[in-house]
Amino acid sequence: MKKSFKLRVAGQDYRLRLTLGGQKRLKERFAEETLQTVLSAAGDGECMAALLGEALDWEGSGNPITDGEAFYDLLVDCGYAGQAAFGGLAFDIAACSGLISEGQARTLKKTLAEAVDRAFQQVEGGVLPQNEGQEAEQRPMTAAN
Repeated sequence: MKKSFKLRVAGQDYRLRLTLGGQKRLKERFAEETLQTVLSAAGDGECMAALLGEALDWEGSGNPITDGEAFYDLLVDCGYAGQAAFGGLAFDIAACSGLISEGQARTLKKTLAEAVDRAFQQVEGGVLPQNEGQEAEQRPMTAAN
């Protein structure tokens, strides 16, 4: 395959891509469209490990590790952390696999990073929304909250 997402981790090169077969296996495993699994992977370790496993293990990849859980742990050991990092990787894999465009991947990464930043700003600022899912006034956190 000519197109893959290239990633250097712990001094070794990896090529990640979801083949059609990999997409079908993810769809069957999670009983949802593959794109939904990609979107879930940012915050769900099981989805991310499955996505990585499929993206690593394709004929001709030459990847030194093809187990998604082992690769996930290697990424963490090498400094990957947080939804923005793992979500960004999932979106890059989706883009090189034809599930989304590169522009859509950039937009998703930016949107996810902004959402995570806002959430932590609220926590660090001691502010929580009153009513989840609605336009909510924000109120300071107290011991009673």
